[in-house]
Amino acid sequence: MMKRIVKSLVTLGMLLFSIIAVSGAHGADEKDPYGGSREGGYGEKKEVLTPGDAEKMLKQYFAKKNVTIGVIREKELYFEAEVRDKDNKVIDKVIVDKRTGRIRSIY
Repeated sequence: MMKRIVKSLVTLGMLLFSIIAVSGAHGADEKDPYGGSREGGYGEKKEVLTPGDAEKMLKQYFAKKNVTIGVIREKELYFEAEVRDKDNKVIDKVIVDKRTGRIRSIY
């Protein structure tokens, strides 16, 4: 009986260690869009208070793409922005969460 309890506790400890190790490594990969709080990153985790802040963040995020940021509309909980290509056509609409700075497509 005692061996069974010890074996269960060791297994539980290994499981918890694995969960902690995986969650800690999640933000370490630079290619991971859900990673840590990198300036201009997808998962910013930073409050965005004004349309100007949202525009700045979007310009940083899309800096390596050949796009421009169009009209930005302020909503209660987020900013909504148009992403336009070189021909000024809307190719995406994104929102920037005011509380977290998270950017995601809604198009």
